[in-house]
Amino acid sequence: MTTVVQLNHRKKPHPADDLSFMERRTPEGSGINYWMVDSTGAYEADCKRGMQLAHEYLSYIGQHPTAGNATLLGCIVRGMLERAQDGKIDGVAIGFLRSVNCAAMVTAMYAPEATQKI
Repeated sequence: MTTVVQLNHRKKPHPADDLSFMERRTPEGSGINYWMVDSTGAYEADCKRGMQLAHEYLSYIGQHPTAGNATLLGCIVRGMLERAQDGKIDGVAIGFLRSVNCAAMVTAMYAPEATQKI
């Protein structure tokens, strides 16, 4: 009698594959572009887009609370700064950061013990 064991070879999630605003650089192994978002120049629309991207990011890190994702926000901010024009980030980045900050404030306010574990 033969026993067949099927292993789940599911690939680990990677933010550059899963988040719409990131991409892997080419050639393979040369890093990640952490912030691949262009501004439309319409500030209000850009801020709304940034808030949507923040929701995407927050959902992702909530589903994948890994050590690597604990440093992801810093990489995203660095990507924003690399794309900044004249040292100024655009409305998309501002909307994103505002929403992430609001999520941090809610966590600190309603679950302060969670901030002690960081």
